[in-house]
Amino acid sequence: MKSIIKIVGEDYIISSLPKSYQKIQPLKNRDTLPLVRINLELGVWQYLPSSLQTAGTMYLHQLLQDGPLVISTYSPDWNEYGERHLKLLNGIYPRIRALGGNLLVLTTEYFKNIVHTIQEHDLGFNIVQDYENRISEALGVYSKYEPVWDRIAGISEDVPFAATFVVNADRRIVYNYVDPDFEYVVSDKEIEKAVKIARLFG
Repeated sequence: MKSIIKIVGEDYIISSLPKSYQKIQPLKNRDTLPLVRINLELGVWQYLPSSLQTAGTMYLHQLLQDGPLVISTYSPDWNEYGERHLKLLNGIYPRIRALGGNLLVLTTEYFKNIVHTIQEHDLGFNIVQDYENRISEALGVYSKYEPVWDRIAGISEDVPFAATFVVNADRRIVYNYVDPDFEYVVSDKEIEKAVKIARLFG
């Protein structure tokens, strides 16, 4: 086994992986959300806990201050699948907020394009540019050894797999959904159920 140090923002995640590592390894239920630092300047923040509103950077888990956190990946290079995914997230977002939760979408888009996407789709949740897919890699849904473009016809850019996680206050994953074949977007009913569970156990 060879130890690999992956740099995420200014933090280090150390893992032991076989030399022939090629596949994504998404976080699973009961896994702990890794320490990941986010540059707030790379995102559009429509809802932040009050203690973070003047910060320049934060840790991903700090979004758990007010309740459960839903994290979902997105890329415009997912084409029609991406549009369906955004529509579903926008539809479920009011219910997430009503349950005391928050939603963060990680995107491959540059900041200036994020603003356009929010306006075009009338989105109400937080979106941040996942620079070089570093956060998605920490979540286990991006690997340069298993590129999406090598698996899915019609996708030619370096993007993460479609994934959604729900995290409780203890930083534990209580729900994970990964669609490696880009066939079915995540279920809004499953997200709502998971947020309720995260409130009870966390």
